[in-house]
Amino acid sequence: MSEVDQIVQACGDQPVCLYDGASIANPTELQGVLPSGVRVIVIPQPDAAQSIPTNTIASGVRKATGDDTVIVIEDRATDRFVVDSGQDADAITASLYSQGQADGGMAVAAVASTLDRGQPSNAADDGSSAGGILFGIIGVVVLAGAAAGFVAGVLRRKRNRTEGRRISARRLDKELSEALDGEDGEFVQDSIKRLGDRATALPDLGPLLAGLQGHVAELFVRVRRRGTDQQIRLLQSQYKDTLGKLLKALDDDYYGDVRANPQYWSNPDARLTEVQRAVGSVDRQAVENIRQVNESRDLEFQVALDSLIKNVDEAKLSDVYNDRDTN
Repeated sequence: MSEVDQIVQACGDQPVCLYDGASIANPTELQGVLPSGVRVIVIPQPDAAQSIPTNTIASGVRKATGDDTVIVIEDRATDRFVVDSGQDADAITASLYSQGQADGGMAVAAVASTLDRGQPSNAADDGSSAGGILFGIIGVVVLAGAAAGFVAGVLRRKRNRTEGRRISARRLDKELSEALDGEDGEFVQDSIKRLGDRATALPDLGPLLAGLQGHVAELFVRVRRRGTDQQIRLLQSQYKDTLGKLLKALDDDYYGDVRANPQYWSNPDARLTEVQRAVGSVDRQAVENIRQVNESRDLEFQVALDSLIKNVDEAKLSDVYNDRDTN
């Protein structure tokens, strides 16, 4: 069963699904304000070398459920979003990030009313609606205290996770700096930072670029821990060339201008798609390089384990219990 299938099965028909321990501050409240046909999936922060791309999850869930819009929230110190929609997914993504919320659920709630496809309201126009409104206000007041306590607890846990991630991030930054020394290394390190800047400037590519940024950083940290100096130098040279070309394509003079002013370019959609495919290609290569590093290390362990298992299998019972009669 694929990871998308697992998510679809685990979430069922929940409009807001907290998958595999991930959390947001307001799942119950968010469920109450989401328009029909909009689904929110909250997933843990993806693992650099193992998880499928979040955009694959979003598109796969939407295809499986038939929803108009699927928003996947990555549970991080500052949550990230991936949107797949029959509407303008880029505009929805930009709107979510523009809320400036660390918690993704709060950001989705803020834009929930704009996700409606325009269905007419079912509210009645007669005088009975006033009583319904009054009753609703009383209900909100009664629930507010409990909801505030719940939200505070979730935010407190998120802050605790945030502090732990900051410590981990500082440690990784130090290891990354040590892995990226020399002229080529400094260029790659600057390129990794620029990928983060472009992820912010280009919300339609934000999740892809953020993923690529994390994968390239993870690659060099792992090679430094497990590889050789020669391997590090070769990778530095390779990614200096690759990231340099990619960042030129992502610059405001090309991708940014084609996106903002398509009327000035021939075949603008094809140009944008070409850059997006290039980002995906480099990202897949980085993940494959991480797996190659892991498999190289795994081979050493496998040889040792095979030898250990062989020795244990061949050992005689009398070697272990030499004071007993095994006949």
